[in-house]
Amino acid sequence: MLLKSNETSHIDLDDFKPVNDTYGDAVGDVLLCIAASRLTRVLRAHDLVSRLGEDEFACLLQGIESREKVNRLAIKLRESVRAPCKIGPHLVRDDASIRIVLHGAGEAVAADLLLKADMAMYRAKRDGVGIAFFDDSPDD
Repeated sequence: MLLKSNETSHIDLDDFKPVNDTYGDAVGDVLLCIAASRLTRVLRAHDLVSRLGEDEFACLLQGIESREKVNRLAIKLRESVRAPCKIGPHLVRDDASIRIVLHGAGEAVAADLLLKADMAMYRAKRDGVGIAFFDDSPDD
């Protein structure tokens, strides 16, 4: 299926609160910086990663060629966050839930994307798969 669409991924750090509670805000802040850096390194130069909230990031990508390529990218994003990191004397690990919304160019309304992303996130967490799509296409 040739999508020729855009994709919005929302990424939650699943274990951020326990890390923050166990090691303190300073370690939590460093973990957020590391996660942002790792996500940025996985994306293409013209893509965008942004922190939305306490432990939530969004990635905006353009010109997606196939759902399979989006899925492979999501796996790489998740693996980048899951890799352990040393912060001071602590070896910190986190996991991520990724929800993906596929949409046509010019069709996106921010509020709609966030709602669809939340629907996909609940599916990812409920099913324990870590990555879930919300796609309005008939092939979904």
